Amino acid sequence: MYKCSAKASLVLDQVRSRCQEDTQTNNKWRGKSGNYMYIMGRENADGKATGVVHKIAEDGSHKLCGSFKIMSDGIITRFTGLSKADWNNAMRNAEAEYKAKYETAKTETTATEQKVAV
Repeated sequence: MYKCSAKASLVLDQVRSRCQEDTQTNNKWRGKSGNYMYIMGRENADGKATGVVHKIAEDGSHKLCGSFKIMSDGIITRFTGLSKADWNNAMRNAEAEYKAKYETAKTETTATEQKVAV
């Protein structure tokens, strides 16, 4: 399992769901100028998610065409072959999921701590 920050992981999950809609795979999608696939790179100590993007040719072969970088705060700074609209959708949906999942839990913990006061 690739390790990155919670926000970067949620953005990657959104990109994976985009891939599932297009090709029923976890890392391939149809872009404006062809078919693409991403390959995860090395883990980063600062929580970034990075890797390379390959463009898939008609004959099924693929060639390196760019890279991607998702910062630890969930901001996509580079993702070759994925449109800006897809970037924004992935970041918006991931942020909403993060708030629902983690900020609700934080609020519940704070409320419990206040009740326990002696």
